[in-house]
Amino acid sequence: MHRIPATYQVREKLSDGRMIRLRTIRPDDRETLHAEFLKLGKSTVRNRFFAVKTDLTPTELTYFTEVDLSQHVALVAEIEDGGEWCAVGVGRFVRDRQQPERCEAAITISDAFQGIGIGRILLRNLIECARELGVQRFDASVLPQNRRMSRLLRRTGLPLESSLGEGILRYSLTL
Repeated sequence: MHRIPATYQVREKLSDGRMIRLRTIRPDDRETLHAEFLKLGKSTVRNRFFAVKTDLTPTELTYFTEVDLSQHVALVAEIEDGGEWCAVGVGRFVRDRQQPERCEAAITISDAFQGIGIGRILLRNLIECARELGVQRFDASVLPQNRRMSRLLRRTGLPLESSLGEGILRYSLTL
């Protein structure tokens, strides 16, 4: 089975001059992911999980950090701060088991780092990883009030279909 290398890593410069590093998530990111989740605002959590959650369960933490890099790919976005790399976001996609050429994607950025281009960089790299694995459709479910994510998906330049049902926008990008 083809996989994204566990050593996958990309560095880019943000428009404000800071460096960002994307790398595959690892099981040892569990505590950092948990701590960063607890710092997220209610709106950010609701936009990601479609409900207000106050914590992640041990099962969720395992699911989010122990990925196979083939069916489930997750990238951590880190910003360099004083020589240290600090996690500021996670992007992931999970392939549909019945239709492996399709995947469902999600991105979460720490509140203090939203709107500076991290989501765009994460999405672009997730799309590249998905293409490498043979994924042809990139799906995302978005709450209508999550304008940033809707705008991010529309600005990819990729063919896009969208629909609204049961209060959720569903986007499908053709890769």
